[in-house]
Amino acid sequence: MKRAALLALITALTATPIYASKTLTIDINDGFQPVLESLKPKLTKQLGMDINIVSKTNQKIYEDLNKNQISADLVLFVENPNYGTPRINQFLSENSQIVAASKIVLWCPNTPLAKRVSLSSTINQSKIKSIAVLPQGTMIQQMFSKSLPNLSKSIQLVTAPTSLTAWRMARNNQVQCAITLDKWLKPTDQFVNISYNEILLRGYINPALRDKTQARQVLTLLGSPLIQPLMMRSTGIDLAQGVPPKRKPLDSNRKAS
Repeated sequence: MKRAALLALITALTATPIYASKTLTIDINDGFQPVLESLKPKLTKQLGMDINIVSKTNQKIYEDLNKNQISADLVLFVENPNYGTPRINQFLSENSQIVAASKIVLWCPNTPLAKRVSLSSTINQSKIKSIAVLPQGTMIQQMFSKSLPNLSKSIQLVTAPTSLTAWRMARNNQVQCAITLDKWLKPTDQFVNISYNEILLRGYINPALRDKTQARQVLTLLGSPLIQPLMMRSTGIDLAQGVPPKRKPLDSNRKAS
């Protein structure tokens, strides 16, 4: 039955009428959308066609996949089995490709890190008082909570919608540290690994797209070693224009004990 159900799913996802497109529409996880926007001029020139970038939460992308309601030509999402049905998770593992992989790190740009054997000891010894974290349910937050099940309640946890936003908050000194991805960091940045499990950005091409050449080119470019410097340039450009904004009071999201 399981094999029959999977074959039925494959048929449903690939039976959409074939169409041609003059504009390549890309649904992308909102945390990576600024990176793709920075690459848009280069991609448009290389592909010879317009690109429409649609930012969505990872949960929304999975909802569309679960319901077979994908309208974009290319979908870029962060792998999270908790959002997908067992059938769609198996289907995506076989019919999407890994574009990028990132480790989850604790990044403290303005606080010297006293690296210790355990992550909790590092945080305590470094006298960290505030950390930008991601919403409950995200893969990054799940891994962080698993690594630090007994985090001190004296530490303020400020919820950021994406790992990029968390990076910006720490860079702007709104918080001391951020739970973010190593892809956002420079080689000289100091950080501590939260987990050695990786966050995977995957690409899925709509099977109904008649000419998949341009979609494949996008995946190839995003998976190239040149992407990290471009990511750094795009994430840092707004911060390099002047003095970071003054710190403002932020609502905290306390971790349940």
